[in-house]
Parts: sequence; structure tokens; C-alpha cells
Amino acid sequence: MTVGPVQIGDCTLYQGDCLEIMPTLGKVDAVVTDPPYVGLVGGEDKAVFGGVGRRKRGQDISVGDPWAASYQWADVAWSKCRYGIIVFCGNRGVAETIAAFVGKLICIVTWHKVNAAPTGKNLPRYTTEHILCIAKMPGIKWDRLGSTLINVPGLPAGCFASERIVIGGKSVHPTQKPIAVMEQLVRLVDGVTLDPFMGSGTTGVACAKLGRKFIGIELEPKYFDIACKRIEDAYKQPDLFIEPPKKAVQNKLL
Repeated sequence: MTVGPVQIGDCTLYQGDCLEIMPTLGKVDAVVTDPPYVGLVGGEDKAVFGGVGRRKRGQDISVGDPWAASYQWADVAWSKCRYGIIVFCGNRGVAETIAAFVGKLICIVTWHKVNAAPTGKNLPRYTTEHILCIAKMPGIKWDRLGSTLINVPGLPAGCFASERIVIGGKSVHPTQKPIAVMEQLVRLVDGVTLDPFMGSGTTGVACAKLGRKFIGIELEPKYFDIACKRIEDAYKQPDLFIEPPKKAVQNKLL
């Protein structure tokens, strides 16, 4: 069941499956998202490493399952965006993610995670994560990025560990991104940004802080509730030079 939209300032939030909600939306200017990574559990079946011969399963457990992944969302998201997509992917999923879209690859941005945790299991410590910038047509201000390396030095500057939302000693979301990273990506888009995998709402928080319009979709109710609160709190920051939001309103059930 889809719940929403909930309107908080210029942020419109839906709780439900992005495959059901995205077709009901109008056009957005760009998609900025951190989807569940291929190569974990479920979703794509990679017959050959690098994407050659890959085949899609007929049905996923859920597009929004935090540990499942597919590209079923890609065609719909691409059809909804005017100018392009900015999408996170894991070290082993670059080729597959590029192949999921038909636009022009502008660049691959590397996020340097200086405080990354050890991986164990006879693997190196993953201190990088990749962000693909794919253009559909001119409209995204790619030159505002400045560099293809994103480095947030020191925990006080907004690295992952300093912003992780913890309740009862446990992280409430497994792949939360730093606000400082998302702000660098969101500022490339002057219009409406869509995140079909909103999670705990960091993309929406960045949009609220920068005065951008945002549409977010999240399947998991507990993450959706956290995202709503974080975005409300972002609008309350005294250093913001944007109009404060109206009280959150749930307009209807679909």
C-alpha cells in the first residue's frame, strides 16, 4: 500500500514501492539516488562478472528490500527525469549500472571514505564508493562539482560515522550517506530532484538545506518516518535562508 504524499516544505514524500509510485509522478529534473547494490542478495543474477550475459529475475522479493537489488527501477526513473541521473554503485557494480542507462556517462565520481570500516573475509578495506553521473540532455550543472573526488575530511566535517542515526545502540539504516556528500550532488540540480530509494532521507535533508525541491520514495515505514523527521528538522535550522515548511500533511492514501 502506498501512503502519501506527505508535504514538508518543498519536499514531497511517499511511503511505498517506487515501481508503483514513480509511474504516477510528473517529470523531475534529475534523479539522485543510492539504490540497493547489485551483488548482494536477490535481484540481478550476474552470470559473468562485468555484466556480460547478465539476466534479470522475473520477480524480486522487493525493489526496496535493503539487501536485494535489481535494475527494474532504472527504465521508469530514466523516463521521469529530464536531464539525467546521479547514482551510487558499489565497486563491483560499475559496469552493470552503466549498462542500465542509455544516456551519456559524464564521469565517475569517487567518494573517499576516510573512516571506512575493515571488511574482513580476506578482502581489502573499501575506502572508496562510486557515483555515476549520466546525462540525458543538457540541464545539470556538472561543473559545479569541481572535482571527481569527493573527500569529507575528518569526522566533524560530516563523515558517515559522525552522522549515523543510532537508536538503542544500533544503527537504524545500514547505508546512510553523509549530508556533506549529498549536498555536493544536489547542488548540481536547480530544479526538482527525485530519490526513489530515500532511506533515512539524507538526499531530502540536503535539498532542504540548499532550498531545492525534492520528491522522495521509501518502501520501509520505519525509514520513511525517520526521513520525515530529519527533513522537518533540516528546515528548522536557524542558518537556512529559505521559507520554513508548513506542517507535514498526509494528503491521501492510494
